Amino acid sequence: MPVIRGRSSTRPLMAERRAELKGRLRRELDGEGAPGGPLIYEIPLKQSDKLDVMVVWDEFEGVSVEDRDEIILDAYRDRHDRISMAMGVTWREVSEQNLLPYMVISNTEYLQHLGEGSSVPPIDTSELREAKLREGGIERGDGVILLQFPTRVMAEEAQARLAARLPLAGWSVMTQLDPIP
Repeated sequence: MPVIRGRSSTRPLMAERRAELKGRLRRELDGEGAPGGPLIYEIPLKQSDKLDVMVVWDEFEGVSVEDRDEIILDAYRDRHDRISMAMGVTWREVSEQNLLPYMVISNTEYLQHLGEGSSVPPIDTSELREAKLREGGIERGDGVILLQFPTRVMAEEAQARLAARLPLAGWSVMTQLDPIP
């Protein structure tokens, strides 16, 4: 079989840029998040007290995998020994690699989008929007908020919190599949 080699599109990471990314990630971990900041998934491992960490952030574009990992581990400073695997990815990479395959959707919102809103109870869209953002939803350029997770358990936990907060929205977990070409 042939060996297929890709080309790297990364560039050297300057010390100032590394410090900036680490600082912003650290602030997110400390609860001082900002719009456009990283989305952090801490995935507990079943048979240990360790966890995998996935940081989704477009600021990683052009940053090498090794630098991304170092930034994440540095930002976790006092807890970095609990991390089994650190992974930093951009939203494009998430999509290309299907790293967040579980989606939480509001059935009511979906039916309203299809034009079948008369058969479902009305819901406050601003409250729905706020609830999805609070759970880690990301707003696309067209205003749609995607709520995606790396594991089914994480998606189901978010679904339960959303159902308790907005039961009329009718929350479901679905698996996102790549389209057939």
